[in-house]
Amino acid sequence: MFDLKRVGAFFLGILISVLFSDLIAQTTKFYVGTYTSPTGSKGVQLYDFEVHTGKSVFSNTIPMDNPSFLARKGQVLYAVNENNEGRLTAIDLENNTIIGALPTKGAHPCHVAISPTQPVAVVSNYTGGSLLLVSLKEDGSLDREEDFIQFKGSSVNKDRQSGSHVHSAFFSADGSKLFVSDLGADLIYIYGVEQKGDGYSLHRIDSIPTPKGTGPRHVVVSDDARCVYAVLELTGEVAVFHEKDSRWVNTQILPIYAEGFVGEHGGADIKISKDGKFIYATNRGDANVVASYQVKKDKTLHLKSILSTGGNSPRNLNISEDDSRVFITNQISNQITVFKRNKHTGALEAEKSAWVDVSKPVCLIF
Repeated sequence: MFDLKRVGAFFLGILISVLFSDLIAQTTKFYVGTYTSPTGSKGVQLYDFEVHTGKSVFSNTIPMDNPSFLARKGQVLYAVNENNEGRLTAIDLENNTIIGALPTKGAHPCHVAISPTQPVAVVSNYTGGSLLLVSLKEDGSLDREEDFIQFKGSSVNKDRQSGSHVHSAFFSADGSKLFVSDLGADLIYIYGVEQKGDGYSLHRIDSIPTPKGTGPRHVVVSDDARCVYAVLELTGEVAVFHEKDSRWVNTQILPIYAEGFVGEHGGADIKISKDGKFIYATNRGDANVVASYQVKKDKTLHLKSILSTGGNSPRNLNISEDDSRVFITNQISNQITVFKRNKHTGALEAEKSAWVDVSKPVCLIF
């Protein structure tokens, strides 16, 4: 006879298996770079994020000193150790072990970027005012120093711009250009990475001047590398630059602060949604806000909203892999705040149940 109970149990088992697999797929990992201290964080913090509940579950710590910025390629995580000596550390994420480290040749490295097309990493030394190019082995571990550039610049802010302060270097989508922000000189340099035999070197292509005293920190580069969105640390603004007739033109400057705001600025980070339609930027100082902008057809921006981050000193932000949430690391208030993101309108809504307490979080990647 046809056994309905057995058939029902069979299909129920399949349904449970599918649902369980879906729940597993709805869990993603994220990694938090921190400033370490005897009573606080001990290194890179690892979390599992449950997409369906918005809950973050701590899973591990990879001990090291001041991993203030992180980058990832495959199963290798790269961290700069921000101190006077300066180091770049590589971590195997399959077993969470350090697989190598190199000196950055400059004090207080604050950013690392991995080329999307070549086996190289680029480190920005803030206090050192320099840029280091490192080659990578096939397994992603660190190979050797390839090139080093010492910048010598200054600008009008006597307290912050008496010398070059290289704050970041971002690759274009095709890897052909590297956009290097020198906060101390009010310049965004454009470099290329050239392969010579079995080695690599940097060569300057162009530069983009930002308004005096603004201090470029981080950038977003359009897919065609002809438009750059720069967060300006010293004035708490986003500047838009277009390449026109082989010249870079500043076409727009927008605030990362509410109308009527008076106080200290600390423009920090900037990211773009995966569909390229919305940009988000943070401002620290006395503002402690995240701004949302819509990218128009001509690649200029329309300011949509200014919201409190819910914390103090929002140094870094990132957008979840499914584009559904924005995570913000608030350094001084020891907190990661999370916002739900409307994929159609770009609007953010605080998701307080998803907020996480972390000691001095300064970078977050997935």
